Amino acid sequence: MVTKVRSESVDVVVTGTIKTVSDTQAIKEAVLKAHTSHIDVPIRLFLQDSFIITSSLIGFLIKVIKMDHYALIVEVGSLELYEMLEDMNLIEIMNVRKASV
Repeated sequence: MVTKVRSESVDVVVTGTIKTVSDTQAIKEAVLKAHTSHIDVPIRLFLQDSFIITSSLIGFLIKVIKMDHYALIVEVGSLELYEMLEDMNLIEIMNVRKASV
C-alpha cells in the first residue's frame, strides 16, 4: 500500500487481494491518516488488484463517507469487484468508480 499526496487529492493505492483482517485494518488506518493529515483534500482509494473486499471494509467506507462526510472516492481496477459492488447497490453509496490507471 502506498499513499501519494497530490495537490488535488491524497491517493491511497492498494495492490494485491484484500482478504485478511490485517489487510482491512491497514487500509482503514491509511484512510484515517490521510484524512487527518490532509483534512481539506479529497481521498481517492485505489483498489488496483483485489476482486473482493471484506464486509468490515465496506462498512467502514460507508461510515466515513455517509456519516463522517469524508470526501472519498473508491476506484476499483477489477471488473469483478466493480460488478459485485454494483450488484449490492453500493456504487453510489461508496462513490465507486472504475479505475482509469
